[in-house]
Amino acid sequence: MIPELKEFGLSDNEITTYLTLLKVGETSANRISQLTGMKRTTTYDNLSLLITKGIVSKIVKDNVQYFIPAEPTKLSHLLEEKKKKIDKIIPELNKLKQTIREKSGVTFYEGKKGVLTVLNDIIDQKKKLWFYGSRKMALISLKHYPDNFIHKRAEEGIKLQAVLAEEDRKDKIYSEEDISKLSELKYLKELNKIKTNTFIYGDRVAFMTSEENPSGIIIRNQQIVSQQKKIFELIWKSAKK
Repeated sequence: MIPELKEFGLSDNEITTYLTLLKVGETSANRISQLTGMKRTTTYDNLSLLITKGIVSKIVKDNVQYFIPAEPTKLSHLLEEKKKKIDKIIPELNKLKQTIREKSGVTFYEGKKGVLTVLNDIIDQKKKLWFYGSRKMALISLKHYPDNFIHKRAEEGIKLQAVLAEEDRKDKIYSEEDISKLSELKYLKELNKIKTNTFIYGDRVAFMTSEENPSGIIIRNQQIVSQQKKIFELIWKSAKK
């Protein structure tokens, strides 16, 4: 829960303040300060920030300010509002983007947010995806990210041809109708416990590590893409349905 709230954009102190408010309901800054152990000035600062973000509101009774937490569903609504604002300016951002042909290049990403950027790039390209690696190891490292990625891929109608680790065979997510109809799968025991996953799509190849601090690389190079597809075909022939 706390990592997700951090990704939403809240600091540790803001999270502590908001969660405390959810537990006790409408209350004063003094009470929050007592419950959290934070200084009153820090508590007021956090409450002001949360009010600015639309997550907390306040009322005054007998010259005393009382603070009220927003319903948790408000967080989802706020994210939707942010997305709408970004969507509005995307055409303008695209106009600023250079129109020259993209050259070959390598981009490195570090941490879970970096890896999420790699996964989003795969979705944005909307091209058929070839994959080989271990979904189980990715889940251990990235938690819910792989599941979210698979559902987004299905929503975009992106086809998948994949060689998964034998240990992934019992995974039920590929049995879901909207996902299974877009997925052609085989399994290979030699991929069990492998900590590097390979994605081939469009004019790119992405490599992603499944570690405590994961990292990802996107390589944009047609020769490397062609070579990786040949490697994939060899692995595909060795794998079993």
